[in-house]
Amino acid sequence: MDKKIDLKINNLTLEGVIENPDAKKLMILVHGFTGDWRGPDNIFEKLSKKLQKEDFAIIRFNFIGTPPSQGDFQDMTVATETEDLIKVIEYAKSLGYKEIGVLGESMAGTIVTKAYTTDLKVVIFWYPTFKFSEDFFANYLKEDAQTELKKNGHVLTDGFKVGKVFISQITSVDVRNQVSKITSPVMFIHGDSDADVPHSQSEKAFQIANQPKELYIIKGADHCFRNEQDNVINLTADFLKRYF
Repeated sequence: MDKKIDLKINNLTLEGVIENPDAKKLMILVHGFTGDWRGPDNIFEKLSKKLQKEDFAIIRFNFIGTPPSQGDFQDMTVATETEDLIKVIEYAKSLGYKEIGVLGESMAGTIVTKAYTTDLKVVIFWYPTFKFSEDFFANYLKEDAQTELKKNGHVLTDGFKVGKVFISQITSVDVRNQVSKITSPVMFIHGDSDADVPHSQSEKAFQIANQPKELYIIKGADHCFRNEQDNVINLTADFLKRYF
């Protein structure tokens, strides 16, 4: 039976779920910017079902500020999401999990990199961003977004209010070199038709990553792998068979 997560962080409740909780191996799936625990087009749910059949426990959760977790999305920053993930990993360890891997998609590439500890079994990046000024976040620095920010105190994106602090930090977020500190087996998967985060972000990070490492650039795949979900899920599961 699945186990509900209600984790208190700075007096706010982060909500999530542990699926197949009695398994000894655990993968934590970390959603991206304005995403949620289902993953884009429910890909996290599909990956979870496959990995549960291979005797993995799965943690999926929503960052603080993303309902049903408490908090205001407008207060979200790289620092707050990093703290959330660190707390989730610590919580998993407190439950007795000793074999833990982490998968991050899109902005979660930065969050996973910052939260990384050497005892993690594997790290998997799906279309990650490591340098915000070289991806879709740069749009928040353009005149129309800055005008909206000045007028309203936020920029509305997919129903989420993106706050001043987050936007002010876009030019300073660059964790690519920190990828070289990851000593666990690491995999990058990216589409060559990604219009939000160029696949060069994965390629550059792969160059400085430690072995063992794997990189897959999928021809025709977009930012969320909408037409390549089965392929990506299989690549991910096969990587875990090799290294977990």
